[in-house]
Amino acid sequence: MLESITLKFTEHENLVLPTTGITIFVGPNNSGKSLVLRELETAFANANAIPELKILRDFDIRWPTLEKVNSALERHSPRMPPGSPPENCLVGRVDPNGGFASSTLHKPSLLAIVNAKSDKQWLATNFLRWGLLRLDGRSRFNLTNDQPAGDLLAPAQNVLMNLFQDAHARGKVRALVKDAFGLYFTVDPTQLGQFRIRLSQAEPPADEQSLNAAARDFYRQAVHIKDASDGVQAFTGIVTAVTSEEFHTILIDEPEAFLHPPLARKLGKSLSSLATERGGALIASTHSADFLMGCVQASKDVRVIRLQHSEGKSRGRMVDPQELENLFKSPLMRSSNAVSGLFYDGVVVTESDNDRAFYAEIYHRLLALDSNLPSVLFINAQNKQTIKDIIRPLRKFGVPAAAIPDIDIVKDGGKTWLDWLDAVQIPNALHAGYQDQRNTLKLRFEESGRNMKSDGGVAILGVSDREAAEQLFDVLAQYGVFAVRRGEVENWLPHLGVPGKKTDWSIAMLQRLGSDPTAPEYVHPTDSDVWIFIRGVVGWIRDASRKGTS
Repeated sequence: MLESITLKFTEHENLVLPTTGITIFVGPNNSGKSLVLRELETAFANANAIPELKILRDFDIRWPTLEKVNSALERHSPRMPPGSPPENCLVGRVDPNGGFASSTLHKPSLLAIVNAKSDKQWLATNFLRWGLLRLDGRSRFNLTNDQPAGDLLAPAQNVLMNLFQDAHARGKVRALVKDAFGLYFTVDPTQLGQFRIRLSQAEPPADEQSLNAAARDFYRQAVHIKDASDGVQAFTGIVTAVTSEEFHTILIDEPEAFLHPPLARKLGKSLSSLATERGGALIASTHSADFLMGCVQASKDVRVIRLQHSEGKSRGRMVDPQELENLFKSPLMRSSNAVSGLFYDGVVVTESDNDRAFYAEIYHRLLALDSNLPSVLFINAQNKQTIKDIIRPLRKFGVPAAAIPDIDIVKDGGKTWLDWLDAVQIPNALHAGYQDQRNTLKLRFEESGRNMKSDGGVAILGVSDREAAEQLFDVLAQYGVFAVRRGEVENWLPHLGVPGKKTDWSIAMLQRLGSDPTAPEYVHPTDSDVWIFIRGVVGWIRDASRKGTS
């Protein structure tokens, strides 16, 4: 089976990933997640293709024992045509999309290579390939199609024929489907010459493979899988395919497609459990925090790799497992949906939900003008101080996480200020200088006798003090902290005359911005005010050479 893979990137050295257990690729669209799975399948099908692959540089295998190889050959020996040379053997698998795929090998050569551990690529492309399964969204619904019944006295020729003959495998699928939907999975043989998947609220009779009156009535009451919802079909198709053979390596692209969040979590848990039971590898590409959570719940052996690709540059980083566990355990992280940031180009963290709603709307209007902007998730912390507690772990995962605090970030000194500088990775040697600068600016704001948030921000300072404040905020912006220099969120777009504070202001502003882009009163982006501010935030996320993310 697969032991490890080596991925190549333009921005850093090759990344060698162990693959035993659960490996989950995350990241924004077009970052290479699906490409890894396709190239793995290609490498196992054609060793000569590896030099031409874009991201997969190499792979290593765990060499099977001679006992396991002989067991696999024995399982398929009934399929050998009569009169075949005794030195030949058959290897293959039931294809989840229908039929049986196989090839004939020279048995002494196979055993000699395994015994000597001499040619991993030959073994992968001729023997191990049959234990690798890749599923993608395009074939998802074909997995539950009706399939020919064939000769039940002969070896199975398709998934449903295999499940009909193998009570143990059928029981595994039944247990997973029952846990997900409260329905019993069964293979219906009543349409002679054709097998169908049916789901029943009633438990199948002991003689479910019979064609007697009781069995026929049971199947008549059950629901044909094609009459079930997309989610039921997608989930059932995946677990049916994965359970149909003892696959050692399972590659699944976007397994959460067509599944609502709780079901995506169940699927992650189910697939991880199956892979763990087999001592095999589950490698998935996902955009779902729920699927990822299900995997983490089922196994401690979960690796998460975040991929990025932009402007011709590619990067990949393995998330520290302990940091990932902490992310899921933290109430703050769960409540803010921070884990979803793993699937975006970047994250913007605001002080409150009112701030988040406003800045997200500004971003979406800019996105309507320029579809090439990076994908950005806007989330809110509980307050100004907890912003840094969210961006710190996200940056450790390689996610460009920007902060938008009000100007009174300069009020809190001491450990709070130093925690800010540490969270955004400002070098320690600069901390003391910026601490002194903050102390002086706070004093100047207090000496003005005015409220820095509501009375105009840096504009209430004298010329030289204002220059010093702008300089400090420029440095923070270089590290992804974009303080509102006007004071607070309510000071944006003053020409619109929106009254109120906090929630009242937020609701009134969103209404004033308008919802119909063709209406005269709709507010379109300009090159000033909050529009240029958010462009700066997005520009930092897009900049591969940004400061503050290692």
